Amino acid sequence: MTPAPVPPRPHAPGVRASLALLVLACVLPVALVAVVVIVNFYHRERAQLIDSTVARAHAIIAATDRDIAATQLALQILSGSTLLRDGDLAGFHQRAAGLVGQLGADSIVLLDTDGTLLLSTRSPYGAPLARLGRAPLLQRILASGRPGVSDMFTGPLNGKPIFSVGVPVRRDGVIVMTLNAIYTPERLLHVLSEQKLPAHWRVSVLDTGGRVVTRSHELATYAGRQVGPALRRQLGTASEAGMDTRTLEGQDVYVVYSRSPRTGWSAVLGIPRAELTARLAGTLAWLVSAAAAALAAGLGLAWLLGGRIARSVQALVAPARAVGAGGIPAIPPLHFREANELGNALREAALGMQRARAGMRESEQQLALAANAAHLGIWTRELRGDALWASDQWRALFGFDSSQPLTLDALLARVHPDDRAAVQRTLQGTLHGAPRYDMEYRLLPPAGGAPRWIGSHGSVEFDEQGRPLRVRGVSLDITAHKQAELDLLQKQKEVTHLARVAMLGELSGALAHELNQPLTAILSNAQAARRFLAQPEPDLAEVAEILIDIVAEDKRAGDIIQRLRRLFGKQDMPRQRLDARELADGVIRLMRNDLIQHGLSVRAEPGDEPLAIQADPVQLQQVLINLLMNACDAQAAPPASDGVIVLRCARDGDAALFSVIDHGAGIAPELLPRIFDPFTTTKARGMGLGLSICRSIAAAHHGTLWAHNNPDGGASFHLRLPLADAP
Repeated sequence: MTPAPVPPRPHAPGVRASLALLVLACVLPVALVAVVVIVNFYHRERAQLIDSTVARAHAIIAATDRDIAATQLALQILSGSTLLRDGDLAGFHQRAAGLVGQLGADSIVLLDTDGTLLLSTRSPYGAPLARLGRAPLLQRILASGRPGVSDMFTGPLNGKPIFSVGVPVRRDGVIVMTLNAIYTPERLLHVLSEQKLPAHWRVSVLDTGGRVVTRSHELATYAGRQVGPALRRQLGTASEAGMDTRTLEGQDVYVVYSRSPRTGWSAVLGIPRAELTARLAGTLAWLVSAAAAALAAGLGLAWLLGGRIARSVQALVAPARAVGAGGIPAIPPLHFREANELGNALREAALGMQRARAGMRESEQQLALAANAAHLGIWTRELRGDALWASDQWRALFGFDSSQPLTLDALLARVHPDDRAAVQRTLQGTLHGAPRYDMEYRLLPPAGGAPRWIGSHGSVEFDEQGRPLRVRGVSLDITAHKQAELDLLQKQKEVTHLARVAMLGELSGALAHELNQPLTAILSNAQAARRFLAQPEPDLAEVAEILIDIVAEDKRAGDIIQRLRRLFGKQDMPRQRLDARELADGVIRLMRNDLIQHGLSVRAEPGDEPLAIQADPVQLQQVLINLLMNACDAQAAPPASDGVIVLRCARDGDAALFSVIDHGAGIAPELLPRIFDPFTTTKARGMGLGLSICRSIAAAHHGTLWAHNNPDGGASFHLRLPLADAP
C-alpha cells in the first residue's frame, strides 16, 4: 500500500528567506553582546581551560588507578597458583618469570612477612637475594589485609627508582607472604601519552610524598625527586585544585592536579603561563574580527546562496522519485558539491538496489547448492506458533517428503526413544532464552537397519524486547563420525589391556614365587599326613589339623590365581565400593616378592580413618602396580637412601589421596612436563604407555594423577580419587 503524500505546510518559508533569517538571528545577538563578552571572555576562557585541564588530570590518575588495579588482579590470580600453595617455589619462579613481560613489570618478587626476599624473577631461582630495609608496603598490607601500591624507592637489586604493587598471599585465612610486581617509572608513560597533550606542557604523576613516579620530560633526571614544598603543601589540602608555581626545571607554569582517593597519588599538569595568556588573547581577537565580518557579509551571502540551494534541491526531486520506482535516474549538473554528491548517491543507490536484488537471488542459489553438497539440512522454527520450515535436504535426512507437513510431534516421533527426552529438553530450552544449542541424537532405524546419528546446531533470534522469536539451524548425518569414535574407544581399551598384560609379565616371577609357597606347604602337609596314617595307631587329631592346614593353603593359592585371572582379564570389572587402605595393602602383598628381588621394601602409611571409594579394583591395582614398579626402577641403582619406597593413603578434603614416594634420581626437569604423554619413557625397553594409561584410568574415575620431584631427592606420584557417597 503506497502512503499518501505529505501535504505542504501553509506559508512555509523558502530556503533563501530562511537563510537570511538565520544570519540575522546569529549575527545581531552576537553584535549586541560583544561588549559584555569582551569584558568577561578572558576570565571565562581561563576557567574553561583550567576545568578542562583538571578533567585531563583526573583522566590520567584514573588510568593510573586502572593499571594498578589490573596489576593487583593479575597478582591475586597468580597468588592462588597451586605451585605456590604446594611450596614449589622453583616452579612458581618459572611461571612468574613468564608473566613479567605480560604485566610490563621489571620483575616479580615474593616477600616473607618479615621482609625476607623469597624469590625475584630478576635473579635465577636459588641465587642470593639482597635484604630489604624498610618495607612500608609490606607493613601496610599486613595491617590492612588488602592489596596496595608503594611510593617511589630505590630498588635493592637494580639501584634505580622503582615502585611496587603488592597483594597478600593467604593460607587458611592468614597472610603468610606478599606477592609484588616491581615497576620502573617508564611503565606509566603511556597514561601521559594517551591524553595527547601539547608537547610543551609538563605532566607528572606524583606519589603520596610528592616524589615523581613518571614524567613527560626528562624522566631519567627527575624520577624519584620531590616537587617544591609549596606544591606539596597544596597537594595535602584538596583532592583537585590549581596554583601558580615553577617546575623542577624552573619554568613558570600554572599547575592543576587531581589526587586519587584509592592510592593517594596525584596527576599534575603544568601549563606555561605565557601560552595560557597567548591563547586567551588570540581567542579575544578572533571574537572581535568574526563579529565584524559576520555582520558585514552575512546577509548578502545568505541571499545569494539560498537561491542556489533552492534550485539544487528542486532539481533532485525528480531523480529521487525515479529511484523509488526502481529506475536509474539522470542527474543534471548542480551548483553545490554536496548536491552533486547527493545526486550521485541517488544514482549509486539505484544501481546498488539492482545489484542487491540480483546478488540476493544468487546467494540463495549458492547457499542451496553448498548445503546440498555438504549434505546439510537447513531449517527454521518460529517459536510463536511452532511453525517449521525445512529444506529438501533436511526432509530427505529425516524421511519427510516434500508435501508432508512438518510438526514437532512428527519430528520427535522419528527420534530414537532413548534420546527423545533429551531432544525435548533442548528444544524447550530455546523458549527460555538459551542463545544457541548443539546436540547429537539418533533417529529410529529403518527395518533391518542400524540407527543413524544426527548432529543439530541451532541459533536463537530475539525481538526488540529480548524475547526468543525464532530458531535457525542446520542438521547433518554424523553416523560415520560416531562410529569412528566408538572404534577409537575400543582401540583405547585394547591398548589398556595390552599394557596390563605387559605389566603382569614383569610380575610373573613374583607371582610364581608367591604361588609356590602354598603349593610347597600343601605337599609337605600331605606327606606328613601319609606318614601319620602309616603308623599302626595313627593320631587322627593330628591328621585333622594337617588337613585343615592343607585346605587353608589351598584357599590361599586359589586367591592368588583369582587375582592373577582378574588382572589378565580383558573385561573391566564393574565399579564397586572399596576401602582405599585395603586396596593399597593388597597391591603391596601382590608385589612383595618382586620388591624383595629388587632389594627394596615398601613402607605403608595407611592413615587413621577408612576411606571408601567407588572404583574398578582391577584398574586401580594396575595404576598402583605401575607406579610401584616405576619406583623400583628409579631405585634400581645403588641408592643413597635406605631402599624404602613409601605408599601413603590419606584423606585430602573430599577425596582419597594415594602417594608413591621414591628416593631415586628423580625426573629430569625437561621431561617432567611430558611424563604423562604417550610414548614418553626413560626405560631402554619401555613403550612409554604406562603413565599415559594410568592418567586415563584416573580421569575415567573422575580423579587426577600428577608427579613432582622431591626437595630431598627422588620423585612423588599422587593419585587423587573422589570419596564414595555414604551408603
